[in-house]
Amino acid sequence: MPPLTFTEAFTFKPLSNHEFETIHFPERMGNALNIAYGGYALAVACKGAYLTVPAGYHLYSMLGNFLGPAFTDRILSISVRQVRQTRTFATRFVEVSQTMDSGERRLCLVALCDFQIQESSLLAYSAPPRMTYTPHSCLPTADIAKAAQVQSGTITQQLSDAHSKNFAPSFRYFDTRHCPEGIFAQNFSGMLKHVPTTQDHLKITEKATAEWVRARHTLEREVDNVVALVFNMDAAIAFAPLSFSHMFVDDVAACSTLEFALRLFSNDIKMEEWHLREMTTANAAEGRTFSEARLWDEGGRMCASMSQQGIMRPKKGEGAKL
Repeated sequence: MPPLTFTEAFTFKPLSNHEFETIHFPERMGNALNIAYGGYALAVACKGAYLTVPAGYHLYSMLGNFLGPAFTDRILSISVRQVRQTRTFATRFVEVSQTMDSGERRLCLVALCDFQIQESSLLAYSAPPRMTYTPHSCLPTADIAKAAQVQSGTITQQLSDAHSKNFAPSFRYFDTRHCPEGIFAQNFSGMLKHVPTTQDHLKITEKATAEWVRARHTLEREVDNVVALVFNMDAAIAFAPLSFSHMFVDDVAACSTLEFALRLFSNDIKMEEWHLREMTTANAAEGRTFSEARLWDEGGRMCASMSQQGIMRPKKGEGAKL
């Protein structure tokens, strides 16, 4: 049985002051293989780093690489090394791994996490989203939206059920409402590959999709809120370029994140409140894509950005599409 709350899902068993294990296995999301959603490894790395810094230090940067997929039939191990600890900054190097049946330790992710104490600001500004999106108060829940699409014949009940199963962890822990102006709301996150969208006349680098999101459960501590943000920010960035191109993951030989750069612009993240998350893509070449998700609070303040390079390997015999 899966964990009931988000915080419970990321409960740790401490092995030492700098080594931890998860209690629960990571879960699959958006992948047909026995491979965990990458947000799990990101989230446990973030939490592990947080547990080794003094109170009053806030995460502002998390840079790293996925070295291999995490499997859903075993726990994650987290090892944290102190790189820097001053009165203002703290830096931690984190390794996330799993133990194979052979006893071998296999690395899944490495990350460099930077923290800073609260400081005053000389300047305060942030860029707005690409377009004006429908407020969350005017949008139906995901379940109601899917039921309406089934009723109208836009999607089949079978496709709706498959979508709910494939993205179960996200639906369990977050209330997510896709904005109708965005591509994902129009093509069912890319699963309706041949459905036209209102952005078809735009270059792919001008396209965008967005959703409103908030945590379903109470997040009492700063670490829990930031871990929830990290978990959510990773979602769909890797395959967004496909969805923007009337394709989906079954059209490529490989589609996954290689490296990531998460940056936080607020020390007061409250994921129980509504946030707008927008995704765009900027480049594709050499078998890789470069895309980004940005997050704003209801007041229009940008809270975070996650950019990623991902592998986008075509099937044999297929070339690049511009």
